[in-house]
Amino acid sequence: MGLLDNKVAIITGGARGQGAVEGQLFSDAGATVVLTDVLDEQGEQTAGELGCDYLHLDVSDDAGWDTVVAEITARHGRIDVLVN
Repeated sequence: MGLLDNKVAIITGGARGQGAVEGQLFSDAGATVVLTDVLDEQGEQTAGELGCDYLHLDVSDDAGWDTVVAEITARHGRIDVLVN
């Protein structure tokens, strides 16, 4: 049983670097991970490699946050963790 089993996590800046590493760690700990970024091609690739979801998000865009939160809530029922 993982530390983050049954948790839903959003990780911004998840296409590469620290965000991608955090995505891997959270996924390994049992979380359902949604990576977000503005680097869509890299984000989709990273998400595919980690077996998680990817959504486009510019963190400075309020409407973008509304869309991402609504999409994740529709897919997974809730959000438990935000790594921003």
